[in-house]
Amino acid sequence: MITSFLDICNMALDYCNVRNITSIDENTKQSNKCKMWYDTVRKSLLMNINASFSIKRAVLAEVANYTPVYGYSKAYALPHDCLQVLNLDNPLQDKYYQIEGNYLYCDEYNSDEIVKIRYIADVQDVTKFDAEFCDCLALKLAEKICLPLTEDEQKAGMLKQLAQQKYVETSTKYGRDNRVVVINKPKYRQSKYYSEIQDFNYPVK
Repeated sequence: MITSFLDICNMALDYCNVRNITSIDENTKQSNKCKMWYDTVRKSLLMNINASFSIKRAVLAEVANYTPVYGYSKAYALPHDCLQVLNLDNPLQDKYYQIEGNYLYCDEYNSDEIVKIRYIADVQDVTKFDAEFCDCLALKLAEKICLPLTEDEQKAGMLKQLAQQKYVETSTKYGRDNRVVVINKPKYRQSKYYSEIQDFNYPVK
């Protein structure tokens, strides 16, 4: 059972066929490479694979007394754990918005408009990871650290292939979990922008 990121680091080291570590701070070549790459690989994988456990929803608060310099009329603060916005609930907003820094910029289409988003959260608690993600993360980490640790190009090449295969399998799994349906005539309230609404893909509620 995976209970800490050290477990995932040791899974990666097992794939490299090198000695495990007992602490990320033990100052060995293995621990230093794991420390260097773990968080980068974890965040990159979360952002690219759309893991079900990392998808959250939020209602954004407008930033008071702040207006973008140009282009949009409203600014909203993104959640502190947001790695990537997947979509906005309102199809009009979803067509026209911009992420800059920790803000989401979009226009106000009605006086009572609020912004609802689905996003990828920066999940750090490994007990929230499922088995597929743990194995994929361990392989992607192993891909990064194998050659510096083993100086074995053949083994590093093999791990790169395994990691890519696992990535495709895991992406496919999460793709099924987050399938979309097509709604041809969304029943959104009328506005001067309503005529722009045609067909949109929406995630299953």
